[in-house]
Amino acid sequence: MNNMLWLSAGLFLIALFTSKHRTYTSRTASIGAVVIFLYMVLSACYIVSNYFTGEGINDAVIFHLRYGLDGSGFADYYLIIAVGIGLLISSLMISVFYYRMLKNSVLSEHQKLKRLISTVSLILALIIHPTVRFLGESALSVLGVENPLSLKYNFSDYYKTASLSAISENHPNLVYIFAESFEDTYFDEKIFPSLVTALRPIREQSISFTQIKQAWGTSWTIAGMTSVMCGLPLVTPSRNSDSPQGNSMSKMSTFYSGAVCMSDMLHKEGYKLIYRSGSPLEFAGVDKLYKTHQFDDIKGIKELKPLLSNPSYQTPWGLYDDTLFDIARNDFKKYSKSKQKFAMFLSTMDTHHPYGHVSKSCKAQEYKDGSNSMLNAVICSDELIAKFIKQIQDSPYGKNTIIVVGSDHLAMHNMAIDDLMKGERRDQFMIIDPRLSHGDKIEKVGSTLDIGATLLSFLGYKGTVGLSRDLLGDEPSLMEEFKDVDKLLNAWSNEISRFWEFPKIEKELVLDTTKNSLKIGSTLYKFPILLHLSENLEVSPFFEVKLKFFETVKLFGYLHDYHAEDAFLWVDKCSRINTLSSENNVSLKGKYCFALGKLGGEITTEALNSEKKLSLELLNQTLTLPFEEEKAIQRRENLMQIKEK
Repeated sequence: MNNMLWLSAGLFLIALFTSKHRTYTSRTASIGAVVIFLYMVLSACYIVSNYFTGEGINDAVIFHLRYGLDGSGFADYYLIIAVGIGLLISSLMISVFYYRMLKNSVLSEHQKLKRLISTVSLILALIIHPTVRFLGESALSVLGVENPLSLKYNFSDYYKTASLSAISENHPNLVYIFAESFEDTYFDEKIFPSLVTALRPIREQSISFTQIKQAWGTSWTIAGMTSVMCGLPLVTPSRNSDSPQGNSMSKMSTFYSGAVCMSDMLHKEGYKLIYRSGSPLEFAGVDKLYKTHQFDDIKGIKELKPLLSNPSYQTPWGLYDDTLFDIARNDFKKYSKSKQKFAMFLSTMDTHHPYGHVSKSCKAQEYKDGSNSMLNAVICSDELIAKFIKQIQDSPYGKNTIIVVGSDHLAMHNMAIDDLMKGERRDQFMIIDPRLSHGDKIEKVGSTLDIGATLLSFLGYKGTVGLSRDLLGDEPSLMEEFKDVDKLLNAWSNEISRFWEFPKIEKELVLDTTKNSLKIGSTLYKFPILLHLSENLEVSPFFEVKLKFFETVKLFGYLHDYHAEDAFLWVDKCSRINTLSSENNVSLKGKYCFALGKLGGEITTEALNSEKKLSLELLNQTLTLPFEEEKAIQRRENLMQIKEK
């Protein structure tokens, strides 16, 4: 666990042990109790997050909280969920005990030193807490504070506009296997003897890349996929001051729409793009990523379930891998017979943390004594992936198919993590090209960001994709060029987040009551929604997030923080919009209503009982409305009444 957390915890304990005579009023005791509760909650969040990430709270945690957790395999996490709830209850109990113990304490003159030590220790414990530091860095990014590294190394000097040119007349088909958490470390015979046996001879005959390090913003599934496809780390929109802060992206209809990715270029070259996964497509916006970037045929567990002979045969995360590969094999044959170029991407599930799941069809059901469920899943996955590769190679279409096996990211906290930490952690990446007579081992240092540019050359093209570099070329990768590339990528987060490309309103805006959605150009956003309108009608959308166990602040909470001069469009339940319409003594009736105006100026409210079009002229007029701070203050009070209800 983070060393700073241990140091912070030590200072916190010092603060507690010296706090007996730190205060002598109920008020200061209350403040101390609140601070202690806050510290404990921050620590609980860190501990729970660290269980998943091994890095405490990071961008993966923030992304999933903002995007939503629908499709997660919660059944695998009952223990850590219980621990989290227990930590929250303990936090409350300790803070209450602290208050009761100190509220009537009498502070004598010689005890003032203890109070000083306790106060300073508690403040320092909070300041150096890794969660506070992470949130502080994120806040600076949101506020638009430039990172010195981004000034020294300009993002535009390293980002390459997507381009593609043919270097061969032969453009084979592609099958890409995102092997869930199946990192290169599992191949280490010293740590895991005889674990990976089926893939090893295939790897020796492939072009294998042994120094694929994990870069910042690529350490979870959707982020790993994005890095491969687009040559970009995944940055949540909320890290940019022009983007929606603290909201769910699950209601957005596009994903990195401003980026041109490898799949976009292959689509233009006539490739049919296919994606198959055993998990729900909605999880983390996987469907949005592939739909936005030109995939024609996208199917997850919901779409594949009708093909199952036994629909109950699945894990908490989705389909078992033997089922997925059976379906993918049939799809491979179908598309190969069509003689149209295609690229098929598969995402496996059996090696998902924390425990892994073993498909029934595996001959090898256990590794060694079978006590480690994750290693049992790895040995099975090794068998299934190798079998699927062999089936493609032995088919009539094998000579025209490039196969890639790559981990989507390094393994997170799982049953084998202690052994994994003994090795040199690297992502797996191998290219199996039937045209090559022998394999080769490439030791050039790179990351999953570099896979796109590297892979294109095997498909008969020379291409550039974002921050991706061809690991078979002379140009250094970012991992080679920079000592601490993670800090640099983090410094570029504001520039990268602009690839979400929130639209500018260039013609009328449509409120569609049949689909409960707002349409700007070709982009759809689901109700309820709050749009902040900039001076040139660029929008920053805010949404509500609904999670399994939590619910974020409602949209009126965001609106409450707007300035008097901020123009907005708010679409929500009429019972909420009525708070603003009541000034005109008009009670709006219907499922959804909208409010358009400024918090400190005129606000137009209306029920949405049919499709409503807001003209460009009306929206521009809204931007020029006069405003008064006093009116905004009153409306903020009205908005707070909704919360109280």
